Amino acid sequence: MNNSLFITGCDTDIGKTFVSIGLCLALEKENKNVGYFKPFQSGAIEKDDKLLAPDIEELKKYSSSIKTKYSYLLKGEVSPYLASNINNIKIDISKIKNDLETFKSQNDFTIIEGAGGLYCPAFKGMLFCDIIKSLEQEIIIVTTPNLGRINHTLMTIDCAKKNNIKIKGLIINKMPFEKTLSQENFIKELTDFCDEKILGIIPDIKNPTKKDMQEIFSFASNL
Repeated sequence: MNNSLFITGCDTDIGKTFVSIGLCLALEKENKNVGYFKPFQSGAIEKDDKLLAPDIEELKKYSSSIKTKYSYLLKGEVSPYLASNINNIKIDISKIKNDLETFKSQNDFTIIEGAGGLYCPAFKGMLFCDIIKSLEQEIIIVTTPNLGRINHTLMTIDCAKKNNIKIKGLIINKMPFEKTLSQENFIKELTDFCDEKILGIIPDIKNPTKKDMQEIFSFASNL
């Protein structure tokens, strides 16, 4: 079993945070000392004159025992590159690497969540694929069964391979109970064109409980 995995996606708004939280909760159920790390958290929330990390706040709704950390907290729901420019913050990759190594040493398993996809701008001169290579992480790619996602997913796989990034597998998120023709055939069509392992298929469930999340992501014990 690895001691860390990087969660990326083939697009934005496909549920990377939802998947990251689900994996954390399932690992916690296995009595793992779990950590959740964000190199960048854009879209910071202002509350009581403090900045809060929205993804970490979402995780806290489910668990108070999972440790959390970010390296950079940035205002603006935009790419880390643009957010760092807007906030006039200089990003230092060595800080991210040191933060992660220190944080990982405190955990049995660490889930690392990126932003956007592999070609999302991180900071000047670096895309997220460069961040992942620098951190020496294996990735899980999150996708959804919507029309057009096979194209996005195959391009993400190709990008990872060209950048010598190891792929642990795919997670299909937001699988509806009532499927269109495209959604019904999504997995077969996808696997006809790639040989990456599908780690889990996550139903499009509304307002899941902690127990729901732990059951849905129970495959995390095999990561």
